[in-house]
Amino acid sequence: MKSNSLETFCQGLKKQKSFLLASHVSPEGDAVGSLIAIESLLRRLGKKTKIICDDIFPERLSCLPHQDRWNVYSKNKNDKFSFDSLVVTDCPTLERIGRVKEMVTPETVVFNIDHHISNVGFGRFNFVQPKAAACGEVVYEIFKYFKLPLDKDEATSLYVSLSTDTGSFKYSNSSAKAHLVAAELLRTGIDIERINEELYATYSLNKIQLYSRLLSKVQTAFNGKVAWVAMSRLDLKDSGATYEDTEGFIDFLKNLKEVKVAFFLSEMQRPDEVKVSFRSKGNHDVNQIATTFGGGGHKKAAGCTLRMSLSQAVDAILKEVKKQSQFK
Repeated sequence: MKSNSLETFCQGLKKQKSFLLASHVSPEGDAVGSLIAIESLLRRLGKKTKIICDDIFPERLSCLPHQDRWNVYSKNKNDKFSFDSLVVTDCPTLERIGRVKEMVTPETVVFNIDHHISNVGFGRFNFVQPKAAACGEVVYEIFKYFKLPLDKDEATSLYVSLSTDTGSFKYSNSSAKAHLVAAELLRTGIDIERINEELYATYSLNKIQLYSRLLSKVQTAFNGKVAWVAMSRLDLKDSGATYEDTEGFIDFLKNLKEVKVAFFLSEMQRPDEVKVSFRSKGNHDVNQIATTFGGGGHKKAAGCTLRMSLSQAVDAILKEVKKQSQFK
């Protein structure tokens, strides 16, 4: 995948007049934060913008600004919005934006902003930085190019992006640059206490009940080097929780002492559809595993969606984990 230079990418943005903005299905902090920030930048450049995504705004990201600018895809409502360009954040492939892809035509100028090593370079303009800690760090570089000082709302969005994709700066992608960018964001006066409290210290009772249920279902293999949990629709129904409540649960598995590879499976509402999240420690590459199933991500954090039953998905993944990681 070839990435354009920052100058080429930004000059491309300057030439276009109207932008549809989207990120991936089931968006998390990096996807939402980077999308809100780049939309704000384009508005400041005098562009016409509209955010449309496949899913509703995540409740757990209530600390983020401009939630009123978030629109959920609806064929009847959104087909009247005219645009000449599409900006996509945090997506390795265009297919990851889900139903919003139906709005894209061959004439649409696509701008691809990302940090996934698995990004296929699907845009006419691609600014992809695999060494960046988060897509928000990539967007930060675009702000610097245009010499736009960040306001508190933009800084909050980018901080949420960085914090969530680095595990609150605990993961190995928490580079020196990521910390320096975070320091610049803090200098704007953002409310770091409120952000961290809403991101990491606020739980519903239903979420706690779901976690209790899931922790009782932890399974391991290969002498404890691999751990997983398979969540059924019944688990959600009985606990009263939502799919959004599962965000972060996989860290319980990854943090088990002997575990090198962890994966969490969610049985989705559509029959025979299973969403899978992977995490790893050491030199184990879960991006390769996810790519085998049509997904992708990073070496130590990736995901995919399988069209099979929950039990079939577990068997297929364990077989691939054994093959890729050479576990015995």
